[in-house]
Amino acid sequence: MKRLPDFDGLRFVLCLGIACFHYSFRIPVKNEALQGFILTFAYFTDVFFIVSGLFLARRRNYIWDARHYVAFVGKRLARIYPLHVAAFSCYALLSILTAKGLLHPSTPPNMSWWDGLTQLLLIHDWGMGKTFSYNYVSWSLSALFFMYLAFPFFDFLCRRLGNGVLAVVVVAALGGEYLAGLLGASTITRIQLADIGVFRTLPSFLFGMWIAHSPPTRMPKWSIRAGLAICLAIFLFCHPANSTDGNGTLEGPWRLGFLYCCTYLLYPASTQNISTPFRWNIFVKNARYSFTIFILHPLVALFFFKATPEQWGETTAGAVMLIGAGAFASVLTAIAAYHLFENPVHRWLVTRIDQWLNREEPQPAVLSHTGSA
Repeated sequence: MKRLPDFDGLRFVLCLGIACFHYSFRIPVKNEALQGFILTFAYFTDVFFIVSGLFLARRRNYIWDARHYVAFVGKRLARIYPLHVAAFSCYALLSILTAKGLLHPSTPPNMSWWDGLTQLLLIHDWGMGKTFSYNYVSWSLSALFFMYLAFPFFDFLCRRLGNGVLAVVVVAALGGEYLAGLLGASTITRIQLADIGVFRTLPSFLFGMWIAHSPPTRMPKWSIRAGLAICLAIFLFCHPANSTDGNGTLEGPWRLGFLYCCTYLLYPASTQNISTPFRWNIFVKNARYSFTIFILHPLVALFFFKATPEQWGETTAGAVMLIGAGAFASVLTAIAAYHLFENPVHRWLVTRIDQWLNREEPQPAVLSHTGSA
């Protein structure tokens, strides 16, 4: 399967942007325009879900018998679960040390064993646990884990319905928006605040799958470039104050619709070799560290920002430099974790799964009977 360098580079930009977005809450940027721009990095989480569905659906030769289904889910868990457990264990240790009176953090960590168990099993954002407990970014892994379990059904829908999947996407987005209102989360793009983030993931994941299953779009290159330029202008300059908290970000179906248009245009740009900044070598080369950055950046922040004097972030320039330094520290940590832990464990697990999958199932012995009259 041919790689899509634009989407590889995009993954790195997404995860680095999400880290900066989260760090801006620790070190607020006092320049209103700049802080408003950083807040738009919240869009990257939804793009991440689109890209996840797209990457998985680009493969067309799935076999959905019991063994292949178990192997599929196993390989997806081999990719995300070891690092999730490692990060979760660090947070669990902090909770234990705090409970024993050995640590006295300014913000007490979560002490609930049930929240810990549901997060360990990656079911906490199915409505069974709490989003903001332990490693809070793992809510998206919980939602993606649900997508992996349901992927054969989604694959069937895409093959059977074709463009009709877009109707399912619209229903999922509007249904999620309605449910968010009922649960007090205001909008689907914040429904994870009601501890049921799986509904935020569903429409975007399905849209990514639809893009992968759609016939190649032969749009004129000039129209793709123009469309991407318009998308960039909207991202940079369109910051309408939303009704939730006054922040200048698109929310709900408006955000999803905008991001779907952006991704829909980027896909033919990538397949038609139209140059974009996401193809830059620095992004593509470091794309393999994207997931590690995403999972570990809250842990990095926990130690990095404790080690830096608070007064360093009192000016706009100082805050930007601190956020950038924190993001750089996350990249360095991710590089080390990827080579020393994540990649070796992932390769070992995938090898074992392939060996199990390719092992011939034992055949029942055939007994031959010979007798004399």
